[in-house]
Order: sequence, then C-alpha cells, then structure tokens
Amino acid sequence: MKAYKGFWVVVCSAVIFGVCPKLTLGQNSSSQSGILEQRLQTLAAEFPGKVGILVRNAETSAEVAIHADEMFPMASTYKVAIMTQVFREVDAGRISLDERVTLTEADRRAGSGLFVFMKPGLNPTIHDLLLLMITVSDNEATDLLLKRVGAANVTAMLRQLGIRDFRVDRSTEQIIGDWLGAADPKLRGISAAQMLAKPEQFGSLTREQLDTAARAFADDPRDHTSPRAMADLLTKIVKHEAASEKSCEDMLAIMTEQQLRGRIPRYLEEIRTATKSGTIGPVTNDVGVLYVGKQHVVLSVYTLKANPQVTTETAEQFIGRTARAVYDYFQDTAAAH
Repeated sequence: MKAYKGFWVVVCSAVIFGVCPKLTLGQNSSSQSGILEQRLQTLAAEFPGKVGILVRNAETSAEVAIHADEMFPMASTYKVAIMTQVFREVDAGRISLDERVTLTEADRRAGSGLFVFMKPGLNPTIHDLLLLMITVSDNEATDLLLKRVGAANVTAMLRQLGIRDFRVDRSTEQIIGDWLGAADPKLRGISAAQMLAKPEQFGSLTREQLDTAARAFADDPRDHTSPRAMADLLTKIVKHEAASEKSCEDMLAIMTEQQLRGRIPRYLEEIRTATKSGTIGPVTNDVGVLYVGKQHVVLSVYTLKANPQVTTETAEQFIGRTARAVYDYFQDTAAAH
C-alpha cells in the first residue's frame, strides 16, 4: 500500500503557474446576493492560484459566479457525468444495477480507490461500482463503468441535456498516463499495469518535469468543464431532469455517502451534503449540493495552484471556507423570510 500511496503523492504533487482571478457576478444577482459575492471575491483573491466558482439556488435559479465560464481540468469530478450516463442506461433498460461484474487483474488501476488493494475475483454489482466510484473515487470502478457506457456517449448525453463546455474523453488510466507522459516522454503511453508494477520509477521525476506536466494537463482541452457547466448538470440531477426521478434521487443518495470530506463538507459538520471531489497535479476541485432547509444549493468549485509552495491542504481549506460562506448566506437569508 505504501508504494501505491507514494505513486499517488507524485501524481498529486505537480503545480501550475499562477493566474490572477477575474471576478464576475451571475446574471440573477441582487443586492442581497452581493453580500455573498463580496465574501467569495475576498476568498478567491486570497487563494494563490486560479479559481472558478458557481453557486446556484436550484429552486430560484439565483446564482453568484466567479470565473464560472472558464474551462478547468475536472480530474475525478467528471465521474458525476459518468454516473449520470450509467443511470440513464439503467432507465433505458440496457443496464441493471444488480448486474455483477467480475474484477480481473487487468482491471486494476493506480490512484484513488480501494479495489486496487483487493484480490481479483470480486463480483461487485453495477451499483457497487457506482458507489465506490463516487464515495472513494475508485479508478478501477470508474474505468469499468466508462468502458461500459463509452466516453463519447457521456459527452453526447451532456449535449442532449443542453450542457456545453463539458466533455469526457478518457479513462483514468489514460488521464494519468498522459499526465506522466507529459512529465517524461519515456513514460508516454504507460499502462496501469506498468504503473502498479514499478511505482518507484515515478519518484525520480524532477520539479521541472512535474511543472511541465502540470501546464500540459491544464492546457489540454480533454476532460475539461466550466464551473457553470458542472453546476448545470448538478442542477438537472436535483430537478430530476438528468434522468428519471428515481435515478436522480439514487445519484444524490450515492453522493451523500461521500467519504472524502475534506473540501465542501470540511467546515459543515453534520450538515447534509452530496459531493464529488477531484485531484491530480495542480488540480483540487469539489462539486456538489448543500441541503439548506428546503433549499438545494448547487456549488461548483475548481482550483489550479499557482506555484510549488501551494499545497493541496491550502486548496482544500479554500474550498471548505467557500462552502461554509455559501451555506451561512443561504441559512441566514432563509431565516430572514
């Protein structure tokens, strides 16, 4: 396990050059939402890097936006879109949540998740794969599901829903392989098996190589979205427009079981949230839904670190403070009415 953890520390250690945030307010702003905008502007200005935020009340459509239409690498937040396509296939009768899939040695994946530490031969259901893909960001579960529904079909589904600026292109194996290949051309096209067989080979990557990989990853248009586009998908899930009512509720139920709680839920204690995070190289993201009384508040936060000194912990604290500010605002305005 230490070897695999060491590998992922390398994958998550790269950074990208800084970009000063440009702040804009959403079209449905009001004098009241200006209070939230000001708070988020302050938080964004303090973060050492580039950020994108979209906050939306799913019931009223009121929103506040900061860099919400700029494109960001999704990392594992793209798994929300994969989950949506799987549930749509369930609705169409082409996939059953109870269907079992036998895991083989060839299915093992580097990076986040639990299946990589288990012996091949397990027979999880499709629902089990969805649960692990979202709640512990399992890469093996992700690639099995994406292979089943197809990346092109996921992107086509988003277009059918009217969602632009959002594309799903690669498996986690390909994403990590491309990232490492950008760091060292000798690693280009590396397979998951090779990653797992010799994780120590990645420890020799230099800071310059990691910086190069970070820039290439951020500039690659594949598997990117805007905070607004991700919020659009989440809003459609909340409003039962992304799939059937039952499937949308099942998706939210899975996201509510999130085990990685260091970002949006960080300072929300026992508050109910439904989230999905994403991390690779300079990227630290989290997206989801805050339950504020009877309100569903959609929150999409994307970050790119500015320099090697900016830690993932710093980005996580920023996302946590952003979520707390959003929750407090909607809690206070609900109490005032």
